[in-house]
Amino acid sequence: MTTQVVRPAGAGHETLWVVLAATVVLAVAAMVIGARAQPTASAALLPHQIDARTQLNAAEQGVHADLLVAAEEITALAQADKKLPRVEQLREMDLPPFASGAGATARGAHEWRTTAQGHEVAYVGRSAAPDVAASFLLRLPASDAASTKDAHGHDDVAEVWVQREGPQAWPEQLDDASLTRQGWRQVVVRYDAGVTRKDAAR
Repeated sequence: MTTQVVRPAGAGHETLWVVLAATVVLAVAAMVIGARAQPTASAALLPHQIDARTQLNAAEQGVHADLLVAAEEITALAQADKKLPRVEQLREMDLPPFASGAGATARGAHEWRTTAQGHEVAYVGRSAAPDVAASFLLRLPASDAASTKDAHGHDDVAEVWVQREGPQAWPEQLDDASLTRQGWRQVVVRYDAGVTRKDAAR
């Protein structure tokens, strides 16, 4: 009588193939992710622009934020009254940054005026304390304040400018070239990987 011993198959080979397959899957996944990853695009600043998040101090960031909110209120008032509101009206409404008080004093105590030229109007705030905050300018379209699109069908966006260079003076002209020549710089908001993406640079 012949006896044959049959040994159970070992799991060594199967384990090796499983580990090898898993390694291949991970390698392919890493290559796909690496191929699809793109460097974060950040809009480049033009020579006459500064970044709101990195190039404004805390007081200036507060005034800048207030102006962007005020621009919406000004547009709503212009739609209702068919004309842009005066600075006095905004001050009576206690609308920052036009409202007077301790908060305004702590952020430069700006003296606000309205100036218009052609199809544009600006609310200009000359700083009484340039070491605390720069002078500010909010530029809006004056020809049709109720409209949200320009002649080319693009969205109209309120523009905020600051002046740190040169003498503290009211702007003579409101076009980009003239403002830049007088030391004004446009404030833009750039979104990158560090913040929520909502808009392109303004």
